[in-house]
Amino acid sequence: MATFQTPVHLDALVVGAGFGGIYQLYSLLKLGLNVKAIEKAEGLGGVWYWNKYPGAMSDTESFLYRYSWDKDDLKSYPWPNNYLTRDETVKYLDHVARKHHLYEHLQFSTEMLSAEWNENTNKWHVETSTGDTFIVTYLFTALGIQSTKNVPNIPGVDSFHGLVMHSSEWDRNVSLAGKRVGIVGCGSSGIQLTNAIAPEVAELHCFIRHPQFTIPLRFQPVPDEKRTEINSNYDDIWNAQRVSNTAFGFEEPATLTMSVTPEERNLVFEDLWSRGNGFRFMFGGFRDLCSNSEANEEACKFLRAKISAIVKDPVKAATLTPQDLFARRPPCDQGYYEKFNQDNVFAVDIKKAPIVAVEENGMRTADGKLHELDIIVFATGFQSGDGSYLKIKDGIKGRGGVLLSDHWRDGIKTYLSMFLSSFPNMFLVNGPQGPFSNAPTLIESEVDFLTAMLSDLHKTGGVYSVECKAEAESDWARVCDEVAASETLFNKVDSWLTGKNISGAKPTTKFYYGGLKAFRTHLQDCKERNYSGLVIS
Repeated sequence: MATFQTPVHLDALVVGAGFGGIYQLYSLLKLGLNVKAIEKAEGLGGVWYWNKYPGAMSDTESFLYRYSWDKDDLKSYPWPNNYLTRDETVKYLDHVARKHHLYEHLQFSTEMLSAEWNENTNKWHVETSTGDTFIVTYLFTALGIQSTKNVPNIPGVDSFHGLVMHSSEWDRNVSLAGKRVGIVGCGSSGIQLTNAIAPEVAELHCFIRHPQFTIPLRFQPVPDEKRTEINSNYDDIWNAQRVSNTAFGFEEPATLTMSVTPEERNLVFEDLWSRGNGFRFMFGGFRDLCSNSEANEEACKFLRAKISAIVKDPVKAATLTPQDLFARRPPCDQGYYEKFNQDNVFAVDIKKAPIVAVEENGMRTADGKLHELDIIVFATGFQSGDGSYLKIKDGIKGRGGVLLSDHWRDGIKTYLSMFLSSFPNMFLVNGPQGPFSNAPTLIESEVDFLTAMLSDLHKTGGVYSVECKAEAESDWARVCDEVAASETLFNKVDSWLTGKNISGAKPTTKFYYGGLKAFRTHLQDCKERNYSGLVIS
């Protein structure tokens, strides 16, 4: 039961302790502000805290999946392999928090239940699960875009005699050895889980509605000489990422897919496949793979041929082979397709025969078959982008008592991903409608902008509130829609990138697809034009 206490007055409150919340807390402390960060989990890490499932790991290379601002740490902190496991990422963030003495400003097991703007005091009043009330001038929401789980509504789940888990609520005390496991979903978490647990379970039933094109990760140790080379070139590496579109660490080509011969195109695809990484395959070979349907289909033909060559059972191969565009968030794997050559791994086509019910002993599909299971895992992702904001128990209320859920009733709208009209002094860190790019690099761009803005405004004195103009917010939402339509094919398939993974949800543009470089130019233009689009009073 919550124990209500005397309100805590702060200059700023940061909500969330993932990559975004940690760096925002650090930056505000450097400004000399009285600031605290709260986190509903028992530890830091954000999305990485919750996703403890077997096989969870980053598919941004280790040398970039970190902060750039501590150069000594950048060069000295160990990362033995080219990609980070979930535990390595959490350990790294813990190291950063300890090194920079952030734990004394962090409060865990504390969920924000409501936030309300008081127009008389120009303060945010934040209520929490612990009974603490925070009265703050600035509210920074670093809630993440992948934190509200999506669980399909399948009849009979409560009648199942076994264990049911969502991938983001994995119980590491559960033994899978000799168990019959069903995984519903084949996005990144479903693919990583399949890779990890197929060797130890008695049976693995993968329920697949929209099969994914997945690219080998090529996980491997980093030789000492390679680490030395990266360390000696870090300044150039980071500078290059900030003027790239995606900041994933590879050169982004200007070549158009159809401008080369079929033989040359196939050689490029083979090279990308052998080097590994879904983002590299999508953005590192040709400029227009994600914007030109004809170009995209060439990649699809190549990838379908790979699936056919790897998966020996033609029925399994058919279930695993996408027929739509390579235009979802590109997953990576460590032998995913190969796992289906095991006799104990099954590919269940639930587009052809949907799941109709969970029963005591398993899941029944529309063809009448009962898939007998001991454990059911929903690897069904999240209500991405806005879910972490809309699921706050008593909501976020801005000027005039307007609820954020009402503000976004017709779709997400932000200004530069960080500002909302009618919500003064509320700043979204890595919120919706930011660039589709490497998260830590994007987060640094946003946090640096917000921190510099506060520094500039405080130099002038007498600043009470900052919010964006309604027209600036509408204009940015329109830009995001227009760029999504012209620069990417992502909106042409059903996926979490548009919200179509949520039953009954209205599709909305959740990212700015113009690239990180262009986004940073927007930020610079805003600042140089005296923070145009913002109302400062």
